[in-house]
Amino acid sequence: MIRPFARIPGRPLRIAYGRIFHEANTHSPLLTTRADFERMHHLSGEELRRATALRRSELEGYLPYAELTGFVQAARVAGDVHPLPLSSSLAVPGGPLSRDCFEWLLADLLGRLADCGPVDGIYLALHGSMEVDGLGRAPEAVILEAVRSAVRPEVKIAVSYDLHANLSRGLVDPVDVLIGYRTNPHWDLAPTGYRAGDRLIRALRGRCRPVHAWRKLPLVLGGGTTIDFVRPMRAVFAKMRALEADPRVLSASLFMVHPFTAAEDLGWAAHVCTDDEPELAAELAERVADHAWDQRNVAMPAMRTVDAALDEVADGLWRRFGPVSLVDADDIVGAGAPGGSTHIVAALVRDDRGLRSYVPVHDPEAAAAAWTAPLGSAHHVTLRGTPGYGQPVVRFDATIGARSRTDFGQTVRLDAGPFHVVVTERPCLPVHPKFWREVGLNPRRADVIVQKNFFHYRMFYAAISFVHLPVTSDGATSLARVRDRPYKVPTHPGTPLEDWRPYDPLLRGQA
Repeated sequence: MIRPFARIPGRPLRIAYGRIFHEANTHSPLLTTRADFERMHHLSGEELRRATALRRSELEGYLPYAELTGFVQAARVAGDVHPLPLSSSLAVPGGPLSRDCFEWLLADLLGRLADCGPVDGIYLALHGSMEVDGLGRAPEAVILEAVRSAVRPEVKIAVSYDLHANLSRGLVDPVDVLIGYRTNPHWDLAPTGYRAGDRLIRALRGRCRPVHAWRKLPLVLGGGTTIDFVRPMRAVFAKMRALEADPRVLSASLFMVHPFTAAEDLGWAAHVCTDDEPELAAELAERVADHAWDQRNVAMPAMRTVDAALDEVADGLWRRFGPVSLVDADDIVGAGAPGGSTHIVAALVRDDRGLRSYVPVHDPEAAAAAWTAPLGSAHHVTLRGTPGYGQPVVRFDATIGARSRTDFGQTVRLDAGPFHVVVTERPCLPVHPKFWREVGLNPRRADVIVQKNFFHYRMFYAAISFVHLPVTSDGATSLARVRDRPYKVPTHPGTPLEDWRPYDPLLRGQA
């Protein structure tokens, strides 16, 4: 049973905290490098301490408060806790990390941990679907193994994972406290860190004894949109919240896996932690797994071809109320694709339908060629997309409308009649309307905005875009890659299954 925080006289608890966070896509032709982290988010020491204060911004330009800020607030509420900042590193989802990049991230974290001196606990914010070129293991398992080896056996470790983590023994066995996001799109980063800190501090003070149980499902696609507040997953997440109302239950989590890594044991997973009641944890993990499994045949939203979606927008009325979001489902940068698909631009070149369309394309060659051209000058543009991505070559006439150096490097707006193509030096994630404003476009005036993210953009476009149409092309996040690839065990939906239990021990490494 969880008891209230109690201040312990004497030395405050010393708890180190840090992050190594990346979601990888094995089908991307681009490796993720140290420079990608340094450009996006890499803080350490006093700089990290300042960023995780309530009056600062932990993920500048994206979210003011994330997991580490939540953890620091849990420590403040508990009292008599000394948070020790390590390093925090995050990059835009992309291809697997290079070995040099991973070794740098891990060495930096471990070096700062060694500099802290003796600690009582450690909190790490990890993703759970990282991949490292040539490593052959789950990188988070390597991180946890190294951290566990670097501290005394009695030091407790708490970890939080993204809701799309691929749970495995290496991600579960080394930790004392395990917490997952409970929202999709993920708005609860700070509450997740707070929950992890709360449980860790209670455990260190002897107020609870966390025990784990988890189950792995041979399931990679299902649950409709998998958004937590709409059907069918709303009921599943509501049941998990109800479980946590029981004082014996420390956490209940469902991990709806990111299916684009090379891991053989991909699959959804249910995890439950209780206060020293292993039988209850096992019973509830089975219950959460059953609830999730029952949603396996709920189909995703209907996919459209690019031309069919453009026709639907042109013939419909929704664009009168705000831009229609075309979700480029096969080239989702938010799931690690490089963002260089040219299929939508090709469709608009064939027939723009008079639609004011905004399309982002990663094409470093086109961005460089247009970077020095005079604004307002006309050009015959050639788009090839991401190098090595195998996209159709598209040629069209355009005017250089604007240029800006953004988070995605050289960024140039190409105006081609009613549609606008924004080409970038690096893979772009226009999750926030500011992406368009930086090149002089007003998102509210568009008929169509192409999104490179499944879910998270909706948080920032909620007031202006009310219709979302997923389209198929051919890229790194094509769902056909998920259905058709080989797995460790028969896996739904590629292989329709009636029961998850025969495959659970194999997926968890228990057989």
